[in-house]
Amino acid sequence: MSKMVSIFFITVLFISSISSFAGVLHFEHADVVYPEGYFDIAVLVGNVFETIRKPIVDMIGNDPGRISIVLQDKGTVSNGYTNPLFHRTIVLYVWPPESWIHFYLPLEDWYTYLIIHEFTHMCHLTYQDEFSKIITVLTGVPFYPQMNSQYTEGPTVFAESSFSLASGRLNNPFMSNALYYYSLPNFPSFAYKEIMPKDDYRGGLLYYNFTAGFYKYLVETYGLDKMRKFFELTTRLSSLKAILNFELSDPYKEVFGKNFSEIYTDWIMSLTKLRYRFDKLVYKQENASFMKIDYVGRPEAGGKLALMVESFGAVTSYLGTTFSDVVFVDPKSGKPTGSKPVSAIDLKFDGDTLYALVKSSQLGYVENQVWNLTKNSLLSRGNISAFAVRNGKIYYAVFDSRRVKTLIKEKVDSPQSIFEYEGYVRYMDLAEEFLALLTSDNKIILIDPEKGSEIERIDDPNMKGPYVKTWQNGVLFSRVEGDYIIPYYFDLKERKFYRLATETVLMDFTILGEDIYYVSYVPYGLTGGMGVYTTKVSLEPYEVLPSPVKSYRFDLSEKPFTKGDELPFRLAKFVTPVTWAPMYLPQSSEDEESALHTFFVIFTFANIESDVFLVLTPIVDILQPNIAEFSFLFSGYRQFVGFLTSKDWWALSASYLYPSNNYSLQLAVEFPNIQFGHHTKLYPLLTASFKSSEKYNFDTIFSLVGNFQLPAVSSKNVGFGLGLQSNVFGKPVSASVFLLTSADDYAKLFGVDSYFVSGNFSMPLSTDVSFAGIFDLNLKDASKVFYDTSLAFTLFKDKAELLGGNVLIKNSGVTVGLANFKMKEFDELINGLYSHFFVEMYIQGFKLYPSLGVIFPMKELEGANGLFYVGINTSPHALPITLLTGGF
Repeated sequence: MSKMVSIFFITVLFISSISSFAGVLHFEHADVVYPEGYFDIAVLVGNVFETIRKPIVDMIGNDPGRISIVLQDKGTVSNGYTNPLFHRTIVLYVWPPESWIHFYLPLEDWYTYLIIHEFTHMCHLTYQDEFSKIITVLTGVPFYPQMNSQYTEGPTVFAESSFSLASGRLNNPFMSNALYYYSLPNFPSFAYKEIMPKDDYRGGLLYYNFTAGFYKYLVETYGLDKMRKFFELTTRLSSLKAILNFELSDPYKEVFGKNFSEIYTDWIMSLTKLRYRFDKLVYKQENASFMKIDYVGRPEAGGKLALMVESFGAVTSYLGTTFSDVVFVDPKSGKPTGSKPVSAIDLKFDGDTLYALVKSSQLGYVENQVWNLTKNSLLSRGNISAFAVRNGKIYYAVFDSRRVKTLIKEKVDSPQSIFEYEGYVRYMDLAEEFLALLTSDNKIILIDPEKGSEIERIDDPNMKGPYVKTWQNGVLFSRVEGDYIIPYYFDLKERKFYRLATETVLMDFTILGEDIYYVSYVPYGLTGGMGVYTTKVSLEPYEVLPSPVKSYRFDLSEKPFTKGDELPFRLAKFVTPVTWAPMYLPQSSEDEESALHTFFVIFTFANIESDVFLVLTPIVDILQPNIAEFSFLFSGYRQFVGFLTSKDWWALSASYLYPSNNYSLQLAVEFPNIQFGHHTKLYPLLTASFKSSEKYNFDTIFSLVGNFQLPAVSSKNVGFGLGLQSNVFGKPVSASVFLLTSADDYAKLFGVDSYFVSGNFSMPLSTDVSFAGIFDLNLKDASKVFYDTSLAFTLFKDKAELLGGNVLIKNSGVTVGLANFKMKEFDELINGLYSHFFVEMYIQGFKLYPSLGVIFPMKELEGANGLFYVGINTSPHALPITLLTGGF
């Protein structure tokens, strides 16, 4: 047994240490772990954290104590997350957002405001009262009542927007007030925004921005002191509810003097005071996001508006897919004239050639790629934050995340650069005589690409829009002014600014003659959407930009720290158990005369990123021969050892139970994908799963971590799969095929009887109709193939909320399918047509599809021509799990 434990422990240490980390810095309140080459960034992060720490603690009213901060370089993906449960760790990705993503997440200083956001999570979610602390100590499982808070993202987005008017989603009216205002006809309930249905184009904006808007209303109406009192009270009430199992009082009434529904209605009514202009609507799409608008071609040659669009529909919920296209619209008639499927960070037209900046992931590392979509050719790849093209000439912005510096290059891999910027360039555009850069700290810089010199710099903190575009003698851009986002033009020759419109709130705009076409919200439909509006250009001149806001800068003085070794730090964290949960499991005999009492303690050990777990669970069995008598016998000692790791491109789970020698091992490995185009990729995958027996399931009984599920038929399995993502006839397609060899005996694992093939295919035919199919067969007898293929048609998309929002009913429709299925009376599978009416239902956030349908077998059944069924599924496709059947 000790040998087995040693093997697992060594494995954990090995996996924990193979990451390319260079060291750890110990600051007063945080340990910062950093990869090779990121020492200076680690120092910066530590200084930022120690600076913003006290203001955030004061804002929330809770000090979480010492935390860990881990820097990770995963390529061109922007993110950060907080794990308050284990080791209180914050993980920060080093790549800031680019293009329209920055507009959705407008942070002028990536590290400062990302740390503010994540540390606010840490302060809020670790809030405990005395009862929750006692529960944590007694159960050994961290009990943080605010983990179930409805305001998970409210305090964080509020905090990121509280210090500088040039940062934060609440300071971008397009992502806050305008979003709320145009949603008034279809305003989400608080429960609806928590569910965040996939088929609503507002998506994460529901969960983040609507929550933050209401939170801001509470703070501005009742004050921060009341919000701190609310957190304190809800924490105590949740702890008491966990003990007493019933609600004691209404925290809203007690803290704010009104119940929740009254306060939420007050917020909605306050939004009706907002006013935005309604210009001529040229084109709209309900339930769709427009990220960019350009004018392509010449007016005399039938030029078109080109929109970068992501469309949502019921199939987004059924299959998880959206339609990403560039849509061409006639500006005079407002009618679409064509589309091309493309999912991109940026699109640029250069004559008849279309270029795109897209993201691609390889073994967990994300890179940005520039494609010539017209020729379907990859031009460049790497850490490209932006690109610009004109007459076939291309420039790239290449970000060095170690030095926080952007290099403007003609070739990505060239050591030479034409210009360097001490910061992050989030967008670029190219004119005949200059190159325009838009930076993350809201500067516009015009440079001479031939000389590599700076021509002009517009240092304006008014949180500029997602793009800067060259036009005539200068550049077009937009800036925030109060509740509006206003379009501007800067004339480089005149050195003068022109305001082009007033009281607009726009995502992007372009100019055609005397008309401006801009993208904004439309309030129509079940969810709202976006549209293209037009109005006449108004050239209002300014020598300097009006109404500048103040950009608050934190005083990042040097904070003391010591440099440490990563491995001892990781070991010290790992050997400290994150859970020590005592458990009791009683079992009665079949005759109920005796009972077995099982006592065990789940000790869980985790690395600081919480992607490596070791579980040690000692188990003691006590036999009670006669339940009528108070006498017990020691029945035996068992030891469970579990291990789980989940990395970017592989995962491993293993467990062992002594002395029975039961075991389980599961491995999944993703190989490098094969890319055939910007939206066509092939994903190879290898899996292996081995169990001592099919009945072995102690991974979930004696572990708080559990395991993951892989394809399996028998107890020993090895599989190889290929997944495909592409577009067919302009529709996104997902397919996979899997070859599995399976047996209960290792000696027969690769025998001729042990090979199985399974596959699946899914494709949305429109935003309301989807197709999906699955099949399984044993290669020994391919005639006994199992299959199920179906079409799902959406009939109704109205929604209804029941039981106080705990149940949400959304889409409903009809599924028509062809499948073979098993009947008790027959040995072989029976082919049949089926159809059922389904309803999409969310219960406490879990999505289910109750259904009522009929099956018409192609083989005569004794005493019946068909069957009706009542079932439930996780998709409208395929025959559901049957709850009730009957013949007719």
